[in-house]
Amino acid sequence: MTMVPPPVDLLHRPLSAIVRTYGTPAAVATKDDGQHVAFTDGAARFDAIVDDDGTVHAFDVAMPPGTTYTVDVDGTRRRFTFGATTSLGARDELAASAETEGPNYRVFRQGPESDVVLAFDPKSSLLARVVVGDRATLLRLGYVREGTPQQAALVFVAPKLRHSTVADGSGAHATVVRLDLDRSGVVRNTAIVVPSDDEAFDADLLKRVAHDAYAPAMLGGRGIGASVLREIRH
Repeated sequence: MTMVPPPVDLLHRPLSAIVRTYGTPAAVATKDDGQHVAFTDGAARFDAIVDDDGTVHAFDVAMPPGTTYTVDVDGTRRRFTFGATTSLGARDELAASAETEGPNYRVFRQGPESDVVLAFDPKSSLLARVVVGDRATLLRLGYVREGTPQQAALVFVAPKLRHSTVADGSGAHATVVRLDLDRSGVVRNTAIVVPSDDEAFDADLLKRVAHDAYAPAMLGGRGIGASVLREIRH
């Protein structure tokens, strides 16, 4: 059975709630626009964009053609179909809820502090992805634009792993850890975000990843403290 799209009521829940529903993630990555946790099943895929503590703030969903996704838009339940909903059709149907748009996407209000983004294939103009979540998160992802800035935005660059004695692994079980780094990239604290079913492994893992080495996060060209998520399969 193909993976179903994540229900919107899983937003603002711990990442562990997503894992209980969809199993272990396929990948975890700390990017310049946030913490991404990917779940896949064949052609079905979605990213949960989470904060450093593992709370979900947005979903980026891509499903096989014909799959429907039901989302509230401005207080009204709307159903979108991957590979069938058109860009112009969405514009006409949801004109009263429109926020912004780009070359291949349209943004609509979901609620007071959240939005729905419909992203369309540039060739066919058919729905390819749905992104739903907090407006602040969608701003980082580049779908929502702020008003005229008073000064140039400072570019954030995520930390990059330089060295670790712990391999990411390829087993059926997975542990997701958070590492808090100082402005030099030194690990100052570690915590389990999603535990595995092996408590002894997880406890030992925290000690081992504490010796990881990172290139630090950069903001406007200067090193700053930041956190990263790592998934270790075993």
